[in-house]
Amino acid sequence: MRDWLNSDDIERLEASARTPKAHRRAAETLTGWAGEPNQDDEVTPADLLSAAAWHLQQAGDSEAALDRYRQAVAAGRTTSLDARCLLHAALLEAGLLEEAQQVADEFRRSRPSISDVTAMAENFEVAGDLGQAHRWVVMGVNRLDLDDGTEPADDFGTEYLLSARWRIRRAIGFPPDELDRSAEANRARHRSEP
Repeated sequence: MRDWLNSDDIERLEASARTPKAHRRAAETLTGWAGEPNQDDEVTPADLLSAAAWHLQQAGDSEAALDRYRQAVAAGRTTSLDARCLLHAALLEAGLLEEAQQVADEFRRSRPSISDVTAMAENFEVAGDLGQAHRWVVMGVNRLDLDDGTEPADDFGTEYLLSARWRIRRAIGFPPDELDRSAEANRARHRSEP
C-alpha cells in the first residue's frame, strides 16, 4: 500500500511539471494514486483525478482531460471545488456547450455550496456567457437570503460570491446596488490590510 497523500503532494507535482511530457507523467501518477486509495489520504480520488485532468489540459490533451474530469465526477466527493465545476469549465473550453449545459443543470439541482455556485458563474463569465453567469450569482445570493441557519456561515464563500456578482453585473452594465457597494467596500478593506 502506498503512503497517505494530502494536497501538498498534489501541489508538488504541479510545481515540478513544466513541460507537456512532465504534465503527462504527473497525470499518470495522480491517476495511479486515485486507483489505489489509502484510508489515511487527506485528498479524495476525485481530487486526484481532477488534478490529473488539469495536468492533461496543460499538456494539450483535451480529450484525455475531459475523460479524467468525468472520472472525477463519477468518483464522487472532493475536498475542495466540486469536480462537476471543473468538468463544466473544461467542457466550455472544449466547445462542448450542450454537455456543459447538462452538467450545469444537473449540478444546479444538487444544492451546491456557495463557493461552487460562484465557480459555475465564473465558468460562464470566462466563456463570455454573462447572462448565465448572472443567473448563477443570483441563485447564490438567493441561497444566502433563504439560508435557514442550518449550514455554517461561510464568510469566504459569501465574499467570493459577492465579488463575482459585482464583476459580472459591472460587465453587463448594471448600475451598482447595495450588494455591489458592500463587495467593493470589502475589496477596499482587504487592499488596505497589511
